[in-house]
Amino acid sequence: MSVMNYSRFLSECIVPAPGRQPGLPEDELYGVYVSWCFLNREQPGPDGALSAAMEQLGHTRRGGSSSRYPGLAVTGPAALDYILSSQPSLG
Repeated sequence: MSVMNYSRFLSECIVPAPGRQPGLPEDELYGVYVSWCFLNREQPGPDGALSAAMEQLGHTRRGGSSSRYPGLAVTGPAALDYILSSQPSLG
């Protein structure tokens, strides 16, 4: 997927959340991305490609094995789909 499509994903699913600490977990970001791809009939790219696109778009990860994107949160239908898929007891 091109950086352009990652930009679309970000504009539809990711919002600034300056107070959110320690930030959006990388695995949650990828899960929402996969849900977004499913809902938009797109083929998801590998998680490394999403991480590279995030860097190109100015979002820097922090943390070691549990990388997070500070100041970001998820929103929209793909976020809801991801949350309900990963926690069926909420549905």
